[in-house]
Amino acid sequence: FFFTSFFGQRNAVAIPSAMSTISSFKAKSVEATDAILKSGPDTIAAIENVIATNYAHGGDLSAVEAAMKADLEANGLDAANTLLSSTIPATRDLLSLAISNIQTFERFISLHIPKMEDGNNWGVTVQMTVAKFLKETREELTKKLDGIPSYYSSRADAVEKLGLPKTSSSQTKTESKTDSAGGKDGDESKTSTTVTKEEKESNGSKVDIHRSKAVLAVDVQCYANLYSTINLLLTDYVTVLDNVEKNEEKLKAPKGSGGGGFGGGTGMMY
Repeated sequence: FFFTSFFGQRNAVAIPSAMSTISSFKAKSVEATDAILKSGPDTIAAIENVIATNYAHGGDLSAVEAAMKADLEANGLDAANTLLSSTIPATRDLLSLAISNIQTFERFISLHIPKMEDGNNWGVTVQMTVAKFLKETREELTKKLDGIPSYYSSRADAVEKLGLPKTSSSQTKTESKTDSAGGKDGDESKTSTTVTKEEKESNGSKVDIHRSKAVLAVDVQCYANLYSTINLLLTDYVTVLDNVEKNEEKLKAPKGSGGGGFGGGTGMMY
């Protein structure tokens, strides 16, 4: 009797506390979802602004190539691409924002899944359909985001193979200390420091035309990939907002206002 009573009292205290925490998370997920939906037009406008500003040439890769060639000729083959230096972070940041917002939507749906029971499962079907779409979209955008850093290694390899002149420098510092006792001036301590600087310069080799074209091709391909990605992001994000907004009530209460959610049942997914 003692153990039954003891553990019964423990459960009576622990469960309401856990449910209270989950209810708090549910409330926060609703607030976060509403905030994202409300700011949706601004986020879409930001994506469109980046497309207009950073992708002024659109899908005309010949025009992009001509502009980037002029940039390389003016600044040097090993200089950073001016256009991509601003386009990469702008696109990357929007991808990261979209992925984060989709994760918030996924949390919102997961916390509003009702307990498993027979009948009246249409709302749950809506939840599962939207959740599947969100997961697939998030994974697709994450792959695009993960692929961006590969540009830098590809370009570094292409530049390295140009065989451009290089200058390297080194500096050696030697310090010696001499102590002497006695003498007419008493004890003495002398320290001398010698600094040797060396600079080496390699003349490099004549740049092969195909090597220079390889650098340009890497830049143009990066632009093409980013342009495809930013357009995909625009389509995906608009569709995500549309799916969540028009199904919000079913996502929040799939079985109606009394259907409950994580805190009202097992929370297991169908």
